Amino acid sequence: MKYLPKIYSCIISIFISGLCIAQTTIIQNATIHIGNGKVLEKGVLVIEKDQITEVGLNLKNLYKNAKIIDATGKHVYPGLIAMNNIMGLNEIDAVRATKDYQEHGEFNPNVRSQIAFHTDSKILPTAIYNGVLYTQAVPQGGVISGSSSVLRTKAWNWEDATLRKDDGIHLHWPQVSANNPKQGELLGSAIKEIEEFFAQASQYQQQSKPKFNARLAAMKELLNGTVNLYLHVQDAQSIVRSVQFFKQNYPGIKLVLVGAPDAYLLLEFLKIHQIPVVLGNIHRLPTRNAEAIDQPYITPSQLVRAGLKVAISLEGSWESRNLAYLAGTAATYGLSKEEALQTITLNAAQILGVDKQIGSLEAGKNASFIIAEGDILDMRTSKLWRAFLDGEELDLKNEQVKLAEKYLQKYQKK
Repeated sequence: MKYLPKIYSCIISIFISGLCIAQTTIIQNATIHIGNGKVLEKGVLVIEKDQITEVGLNLKNLYKNAKIIDATGKHVYPGLIAMNNIMGLNEIDAVRATKDYQEHGEFNPNVRSQIAFHTDSKILPTAIYNGVLYTQAVPQGGVISGSSSVLRTKAWNWEDATLRKDDGIHLHWPQVSANNPKQGELLGSAIKEIEEFFAQASQYQQQSKPKFNARLAAMKELLNGTVNLYLHVQDAQSIVRSVQFFKQNYPGIKLVLVGAPDAYLLLEFLKIHQIPVVLGNIHRLPTRNAEAIDQPYITPSQLVRAGLKVAISLEGSWESRNLAYLAGTAATYGLSKEEALQTITLNAAQILGVDKQIGSLEAGKNASFIIAEGDILDMRTSKLWRAFLDGEELDLKNEQVKLAEKYLQKYQKK
């Protein structure tokens, strides 16, 4: 019995040493797309534990017992970031009980998508299969929907999934149909409600000991300028009116336009105010009959050429897995491949305030990246080979892959 402690000690030592051996992984001979516009041919990427330690053409240090992954002929990209969607908040559209993205009421800044995020969703693995490692879960409905969070698409629970909690509050600027004879009256009334709510929230923050109000208290960080105000807007008039309102009355608030199909009509205006734009689905028809048929595809390049920070998003839940192909379309219509990649990696990370952790493959950042056999932005050649999230390799199998394999075997036997 007296030898048992020594035996246990040896076992623990061997186990720990085994972990240490597996803690360093080297990806070599790959085409590395940094995410900031640079590309390294036959590059080397070194990860230790959950961080990137080296990226370059040659190793600066000698690593003993490192795990070597030969990625000859393959491409390495930062993990893709899906902004402005409801992945993890919605499972089955026809089943109300699986929808956790909307609350009753018009003004709900206290609603937090973080705690509603469902890590066991069957949709999330399909997004991972297409390289989406992070998502911005966004609440929906009402005028102020609530607060979004930046979350990992693979985790045990919402606490583990969280990369940044409450990155910003989402406001849907009112829009009334031009065919409505009471358009002006309805629009004026809706905007007045927004003005009154922000005035109440501002006064609440100035009180030394206010009676607690969850909705007004939730506006504190927004009014302090520490989180974003995501303005969901559509037409050019709404963009101008909403931006002018906040710049004049609350200049400290950080604005981000979301959706904004008419942003290309206001390049000088947006450039003056330097407001980032998160474009919605560009795989759509033009919003006006007079627009060019390919206007939605051209818009990202027009905004980038004007010097604006641009990200591309795809609203919905399961649809978000096709995010890379939207960026690929933007690359065909004016952007370079690396600029298009930035719209779903580094630019998105900068807008979300998490660019020190993710968005590009640089030393000191999280080891979250994907390895593809082809061009990740090209639907024809894109095929994910491996994916790593915080240094841990992910299983790319999902329900759809399993079903495909099942029925492929069935018909191959015949």
